[in-house]
Amino acid sequence: MLEGEIKEMVKGATGYTDEQIAKLHPGLEKLFNSMPAAEGVQTVAEVVKAGGCFAQVKVGDKLVFDPFLNPEKSVGVMCPKALLPVCVQIHALWEMMSEWANSGSQTPPEIVFRNIRCLDPGLEDGGTGGVVYNIRVEPIQ
Repeated sequence: MLEGEIKEMVKGATGYTDEQIAKLHPGLEKLFNSMPAAEGVQTVAEVVKAGGCFAQVKVGDKLVFDPFLNPEKSVGVMCPKALLPVCVQIHALWEMMSEWANSGSQTPPEIVFRNIRCLDPGLEDGGTGGVVYNIRVEPIQ
């Protein structure tokens, strides 16, 4: 069950009443309760490969999530064909981060499947190019 500052944060963000908060899935409660421990890290998706990209996404461009996409910290073009697969991975990482935050470990977890390809299939398959992002969790600078 959510209590104290966490409960008030969720209420402020969602507009939910105490009765609605009481209906949250236990997994969401765990996720919300782990948020303070994860406040010091951000997730970065950095372009490591780009070719023929119509949106002109380039190697070195970064999407920074702290925990949500932060345009002020991000660098380069935010193409919807790249944002969708990156955001799907970010959503999955939130569960992993919740487990990490509750583990007591000071070192953020290693991401095994860390490369994400944009939705452009490339010239040979009807698109124009393609971009590959490498995703990592790092301390907020």
